[in-house]
Amino acid sequence: MGKSKIDKKAKTINLKGNSKKEFFLLHGFTGSPTDFNHLGEYLNKRFDANVRIIRLKGHGEKIENLSNFEYNDLFLQAENELKKDLKKGREIIVGGISLGSFIALQLSTKYPVKGIINISIPYKYKFLISIVAFFEPFIKKKHWKKVMPKYQKDLRKDAFYYDASLFGFRYIKEGKSELDKILNKVNAPCLIIHVAKEKIFHPDSAKIILNKINSKIVEFDLFKSPEGSSHNPFYSKNHSQLYDIIGNFVEKNNLFSKS
Repeated sequence: MGKSKIDKKAKTINLKGNSKKEFFLLHGFTGSPTDFNHLGEYLNKRFDANVRIIRLKGHGEKIENLSNFEYNDLFLQAENELKKDLKKGREIIVGGISLGSFIALQLSTKYPVKGIINISIPYKYKFLISIVAFFEPFIKKKHWKKVMPKYQKDLRKDAFYYDASLFGFRYIKEGKSELDKILNKVNAPCLIIHVAKEKIFHPDSAKIILNKINSKIVEFDLFKSPEGSSHNPFYSKNHSQLYDIIGNFVEKNNLFSKS
């Protein structure tokens, strides 16, 4: 049986800089490296940094393939890639959106990273979503069309993403279980961003994480977009503001060395 074809829009993003600086970013469940829109190019240009956004296992293929893996498969994949870059002598800031933020936090407790960027961490469901999560094992239909406004579809025309998949509840449950074991070991500078009115995960997700980690440098931003509620703020109308929030956090806290 042949391998599934990988969508060309979902391939790993590697942007090279003329320095030892690196941003190692992890996309969300049902997403792809394009989850970050133009953040990679922004960071590459502003810091002359290398930017790596790997395609996580099962993504960019048939949506059914997501059922073939577990959260730990994605973590181990990311860990192996991070170790390769650390061996190159790079100063690395890890970051993640949604499920990728779990992986980024975990990695920060095992390796000497310079900072952590977390966007839309999926730690606490909104009430109605928590009901769906409870009944998920009994729901036969596992994939649903993502509903999004036209402007967002236009912004995503060059991006890869799946329809909504209920398999995500399992990944999140597994990820939370792993995360809860190590949160008190997180001590790298940490930026946590959550969309103010998103409909899936409660803003308290970010506050819970803030209260459990032991980073001395911590910043929380409740990101407000004019249209409101998207889980992924990188495709909001004011997404460029998000790039500045991230870049300014890195710069003002001198997360990279001067060399």
